[in-house]
Amino acid sequence: MKTTGVVRRVDDLGRIVIPKDIRKSLRIRDGESLEFFVDKETISLKKFSTSDVLSDIAQSLLDTIYMTISKNIFVTDRDKFVAGTGKYKKEFCGCNISTKLEECLFETESLVKGTCQIEEIVDSKNSGEEYKYIISPILSDGEIIGLALMLNEDGKSFTEEDEHIIQIIANFLSKYLED
Repeated sequence: MKTTGVVRRVDDLGRIVIPKDIRKSLRIRDGESLEFFVDKETISLKKFSTSDVLSDIAQSLLDTIYMTISKNIFVTDRDKFVAGTGKYKKEFCGCNISTKLEECLFETESLVKGTCQIEEIVDSKNSGEEYKYIISPILSDGEIIGLALMLNEDGKSFTEEDEHIIQIIANFLSKYLED
């Protein structure tokens, strides 16, 4: 375990402040859930993530859909891509999401459409090509915990059917995580 040299006091309500620079480097946002682990005299904190549960079911769902429609579809948690299909599956899965997608985690809209370059979607990828995208949030207990994303690389607009497919994916995963 890495020692930071930071010492904090516990206040009368049992709260401990995590310094802003540590939260920023670990990508811990305000209101984000943390898990506590206690071992003898050590307390460890870990970002709570549904990505383990989410990635298995999401990958199975996306593979099944891909066999029928052959589209670039991805699922993210709050930090990274956890499942995907299509041309960019190997490049995207496991990569951090971009700041543009992080902003979508705070959108209240049920469907977001637009045009972007790959580096605007995946942190550190650089292609220079423009793609159309459609995004739908994955909710659990009223909180956005991830995104369902479809990329269209041929520049064509999305059909109403595409919009329904991405919403079905997001709604299915939301329902699965709530049960």
